[in-house]
Amino acid sequence: MTDKNSEKPQKYADSSISDKAFKRMIFWFAFYVILFCAGVALAVNADLS
Repeated sequence: MTDKNSEKPQKYADSSISDKAFKRMIFWFAFYVILFCAGVALAVNADLS
């Protein structure tokens, strides 16, 4: 009961992407999504005025 990592089933058989790279990928994806939404909002706002 002291080692919890051995009790958990392995999620992926062979994960070639590291946890750091995965979190970095999610960050940059969210960053570009926010930029895209801001650009759409600016374009709609410019079209309305």
